[in-house]
Amino acid sequence: MSKVLKLNPLYMEKIWGYEKWILSTHKNGISFVDSDQRNLLECIGRELPILIKEIKANNNLSVQVHPSDDYANKYENDFGKTECWYVLDADKDATLICGLKDGVTKEDFKNALECSNVEGLLKRINVKVGDMIYIPAGTVHAVEGGIKILEIQQCSDVTYRIYDWGRDREVHIDKALDVINFNSDVNYGRIENFTRLESPYFIVEKLIIDGEYIDHCGDNYCVYICLNGSGTITMKKNGNAISISELDTIYISQNIGCKINGSIEVLKVVDKITLN
Repeated sequence: MSKVLKLNPLYMEKIWGYEKWILSTHKNGISFVDSDQRNLLECIGRELPILIKEIKANNNLSVQVHPSDDYANKYENDFGKTECWYVLDADKDATLICGLKDGVTKEDFKNALECSNVEGLLKRINVKVGDMIYIPAGTVHAVEGGIKILEIQQCSDVTYRIYDWGRDREVHIDKALDVINFNSDVNYGRIENFTRLESPYFIVEKLIIDGEYIDHCGDNYCVYICLNGSGTITMKKNGNAISISELDTIYISQNIGCKINGSIEVLKVVDKITLN
């Protein structure tokens, strides 16, 4: 059944800030549908292989890593987690952690953990509004304080904490060491002059619209997230229009044509896994 749904997030308060799960059918948190008593999973009748969050970090998140599909399926009964971050807001001189410094080996990292000296091996990058950061499974990373992002990821809730800035929460060192990619054979980090990212799991594209934009969801569903401005999304088939403004999220099922009108900047996310 064709569906066009405006979504409301599931809000989760954290010790470092908050998360809003704006598109999720995961068992640990399902987003809502605007003007409907049902949640997203109830409305569409299936689980989605991607999950989208808004994350606001007032303080540093833990230094962490996510497993691949094979490892997560074997040990966690869940999917792996490749993700990307689009920076919505950032303090002046804000940084985040993405990867390890060049040449760091598994033994180096293990020794640093034992000596509580891991911070010196982490790779920090300065970020600003509009940056896109790609984080494949196996990449050590952390959002630091003073940053708000959109996180597009596989539908997984598996995180292995490595270092937590003295907050004394549980860490998962053995599993983290199993899954960290210490090789330089995977591209990760900031995508310069971002307009489009294609991973094995999703495609993310930034569209800047001034007037009218015609689009069509092909064999898979797509998601529009408004970054700036305001406008409407009108369905070609029935003429129904949905208003959109900053951080509104619209789910559109496959094989639906639409027209976006307005002065508006959006992220379009397309899942690459589910083809119905």
